[in-house]
Amino acid sequence: MQAPRHRPLMALSFVLLAASIVTDASEPQSLRAQVNGVAFAGDDDTIHFVPLPSGAFSLGAATAGAASWPPPKTPIERLSITCRGFEAGKALKLGSKEFDNSSCDATFSKGASEAGKDADDYALDKSNTATLFEITAAHGKVIEGRFELHFKDKAGKALAITDGHFVAEDRQL
Repeated sequence: MQAPRHRPLMALSFVLLAASIVTDASEPQSLRAQVNGVAFAGDDDTIHFVPLPSGAFSLGAATAGAASWPPPKTPIERLSITCRGFEAGKALKLGSKEFDNSSCDATFSKGASEAGKDADDYALDKSNTATLFEITAAHGKVIEGRFELHFKDKAGKALAITDGHFVAEDRQL
C-alpha cells in the first residue's frame, strides 16, 4: 500500500506554519533603569512577562547576558514585579497605594561581587510614596511602560530603582 501523495505537502505546510508563528511572536524586549544611579538593563532573553486570566501578571528581568553561556563574569541582578489589575490591551497605573495594600509586590536581588557570597535581597519599601508602575501602551501581546521602585534590605539599607522603562511581550503559547 502506498502513502497518499499529499502527506509530505501537509507536513511541509505544518512546518512552515509553525515557523511563522514562532517568528511572529518575537518582538524585541527591553528593560532599563537606574539602580542607585547605576545602569541596569535586561535583554530579550532575560525579560519575561506573564499575564494570567485572573488579571494578575508578573514582569521580571535579569542582567543582560545572564541567559547566555557562559554567563557574565559580573554579578547578576534580578528584578521581579507581580501585580493584580491587568487587562489585556489597556493602560494601567499603580502607585504606592496599590503596592501598600498587597495588590502588588516587587523584589530585587543584587548579585554578589565575590564568589561564594550570597546575593543581597531587597524587599519593596511599601512606605515610600514615590513607588510607581505604569503600563502606558498595550498592543497585542506587547506592553510598554515605566516604573520607579524603592526597596530595603534586611538591615534597612535603601535601594532606589528610578527612570525605569520597559517593552515586554507575552510569549506564552
